[in-house]
Amino acid sequence: MQKIPAVQQRFLIDIQRLLATLLLRDVADPRFSGVSITRVERSGKQLVTVWVYRGNGCDAAICMSALERMTPHFQHELRRAMDKRKLPNLRFRWDENFEKSGAVMQMLRDLERP
Repeated sequence: MQKIPAVQQRFLIDIQRLLATLLLRDVADPRFSGVSITRVERSGKQLVTVWVYRGNGCDAAICMSALERMTPHFQHELRRAMDKRKLPNLRFRWDENFEKSGAVMQMLRDLERP
């Protein structure tokens, strides 16, 4: 695994923090209720992949479709907040690994029970 420079890591953390704030504060769409940003990764020079997950058996396709429609708004707000001329574009992806980790944690809890 490649080590990410500290400056770039801070940049990705800032993007994650700002997007989480936007989801909570600016968006009144109930499809985003409970959406969590699980990680943010740089995918080339001009692209940042934002991995999201929403529990409670939500329909991933509906949630992703709504996020894709809101992407221009999120990019605009990030450019305003981060004061950068050229921020990378955002791409949202459903985090299936997070979903799988929840199942593993449940199995471990079940094993702990007498």
